[in-house]
Amino acid sequence: MSEKFKILVVDDEKSVLDLISSMLSEEPFSLEVASNAAQAFRILESQSLNMVITDLMIGKESGVDVLKKAKELQPNIVAILMTGQPSIENVVTVLKLGAFDYVVKPFTEEILKATIYSGLQKQKLFRENIHLKEQLSLYKISTAMGSTSDVSQILDMVLTTALREFEADTASILLLDEKSGKLILKASRGIPDYNITKSLWDLEDKLSTMVINEAQPKIFNQKNLKGPDKKINSFISHPLLAKGKVIGVLNLIRSEKLNPFSSGQMQTMGIIASKASTILENTKLYEELENTYLSVITTLANAIEARDFYTAGHTERVSRWAVTLAKKLNWPELKIKEVRMGSILHDIGKIGIPDHILNKPASLTKQEFEIMKTHPEIGVRILQGITFLTPALPYVLYHHERYDGKGYPKGLLGENVPLEGRLMSIVDTFDAITSDRPYRKNLGYDKAVQEIKDNTGKQFDAEMAKAFLEAWKAGEIEQSPSAFEKTQRIFAGMTESPIGSTSLK
Repeated sequence: MSEKFKILVVDDEKSVLDLISSMLSEEPFSLEVASNAAQAFRILESQSLNMVITDLMIGKESGVDVLKKAKELQPNIVAILMTGQPSIENVVTVLKLGAFDYVVKPFTEEILKATIYSGLQKQKLFRENIHLKEQLSLYKISTAMGSTSDVSQILDMVLTTALREFEADTASILLLDEKSGKLILKASRGIPDYNITKSLWDLEDKLSTMVINEAQPKIFNQKNLKGPDKKINSFISHPLLAKGKVIGVLNLIRSEKLNPFSSGQMQTMGIIASKASTILENTKLYEELENTYLSVITTLANAIEARDFYTAGHTERVSRWAVTLAKKLNWPELKIKEVRMGSILHDIGKIGIPDHILNKPASLTKQEFEIMKTHPEIGVRILQGITFLTPALPYVLYHHERYDGKGYPKGLLGENVPLEGRLMSIVDTFDAITSDRPYRKNLGYDKAVQEIKDNTGKQFDAEMAKAFLEAWKAGEIEQSPSAFEKTQRIFAGMTESPIGSTSLK
């Protein structure tokens, strides 16, 4: 063992302290000595130690108190007790409190050294085990973070792992807002044993800003933490860097019950921060590309609606209501994102339907309706080559399927209709009933609500229909046209003789 180990020796007899110092003078140890418990406490509070060797009786004081304090301040410290009266009761007591071993006075140099090296070897193995666990956790978090592009999931993985691996009380991620230049709290985990006060958040903001300005990680311990929150023992902040630019910080806080963070832990934290930064940056680029795609697709969807005045705003309304229903059903955020995309694109296949059928101001013939029924499959053929749009395909293909099996294009029955199709069937029908047609005025919301009620469990999935009706009753289904819809109508020209479409085309 070439490493310099720090050992605290506590005994009220100077002769014992001198003897131990002499015995260990040739060893790679750095010794600190204390003749009473108070001195020992000060050393334990101010220095990081590998081992404490204390007499069981320090004058009128008990070495058990030193042992308890050592384990409280530095849980991984190795403790050895010295005693001239090795009763079974005393031995059991100190071992239960976490002592590694004990030596009986008077002891030989060989026995003392053997006990010390045995304890240090145990500590080394313990630390190696911790390191292996950290590496395993880093591998797991890297794999997990790489499997999702959802920012909230990534942040949750980072914070959950950090709390567990660093035994912290709280963990938080603050990202830098490019426009305002301010730090925004994006996620936090953990429940501290102290009240979260404004002063604590002010302190975190101040320290995080310092780390961002210097682009270097920092550890702040109690002695250099100025503020009213005295129960904070240690604060570590690591910058999140993307392409050499700071995009935020990863912060961890330990309460007074735990040891201060170490420089070794800061290095491990840096690996997590680096991985998180890379994925967050890639996610940002992905979202920018995604928004560009959606912008193009939305424009295309609007172009289709521009061919038919009577369906102006249909896509926007259906998308809005579909998202509302998905939230009512407690679908996860990532799924709701897919709902938004799929509902915008659900009628994209109408681009392949001839104008004379799409805009016919009367009911379609049987042959024309067969052609109209191909638009879901046309839509799938248009989109299926674009990987990014794959989640939208079920909304496009199945939005005209019915729970009773009378829908198209597949005629699926009951649970065989994908969830996406069951959801779209309700909102698409609701909009068809409440929209004007060339051969009739809209039938009104009351009629549409009654239609949903009458066909619950028949045309519509019962659970989804119930959720939609609850959303309607709660006022969550917006009735008035949006600004988007009004703009579309103005853009369409508001002609006096519009060409319309048929119901549920």
